[in-house]
Amino acid sequence: MKSVIYIYKKEIRQYLFSPIAYIVAAVFHAILGYFFYNSLLSYARAGIEMAGTGQRPEIFTPTVVIMEGLLRSMGTIFLLLTPLITMRLVAEEKRGRTMELLMTSPVPMLSVLIGKFLAAYTVFAVTVLITLYMPVTLDLFSVVNWPHILTGYLGLLLIGGAMISVGLFASTVTDKQVIAAVLSIGILVILWFVGGGIGAANQRAADFLRNISLYSPFENMFRGILDLRDIFYFLSFMFFMIFLSHRVVEAERY
Repeated sequence: MKSVIYIYKKEIRQYLFSPIAYIVAAVFHAILGYFFYNSLLSYARAGIEMAGTGQRPEIFTPTVVIMEGLLRSMGTIFLLLTPLITMRLVAEEKRGRTMELLMTSPVPMLSVLIGKFLAAYTVFAVTVLITLYMPVTLDLFSVVNWPHILTGYLGLLLIGGAMISVGLFASTVTDKQVIAAVLSIGILVILWFVGGGIGAANQRAADFLRNISLYSPFENMFRGILDLRDIFYFLSFMFFMIFLSHRVVEAERY
């Protein structure tokens, strides 16, 4: 445990003194802020039009109309931004010839990988949780469904962990940060879009693709559906990718 904390602190310091975390956070909040502003305008205009007709569907609420779309957008944006956070985790160690030192140090390699994963995950979680000002702002002027919103944020934190674990794996197979980022984006895009059964030859294949998709369980959660199977899937996915990363590193040792 001490070795994990040591690696975690080391990685956090590198993020604090590196521009990449600040750039990712700035780009993310700029894009999301634009989406939030447009969503507010669209919701207000639609509300005025419905008030004139006297018809207002029950699902026409800030939670459904605004926050569901924003939560979905956050997941899609991080599909492209998360690899920028993770691309240097192991690839930079290989490029700087410090990976050999880590392999021969008394610190277990699994502890190194977990420490790096937790540091990247902290950057992701802080960036996401800052956006809580959006539902808080909506709650000041309207009524939001907080259980629904918190379930969506739980889904974001879980899918973020899954994305970071993919980025960690991609960073272990190369010493080039750009290649690690591109490989990570490729894997994530595939795991994101197979939820629709794209390219499936039959219904059984389509169901299988949905079962391995990252988007399908995330969709349930940003819609306010809390299912323990979705949580178990995300946690299992993270553990599997960290295990796979460990096996890649251990294979290089020999």
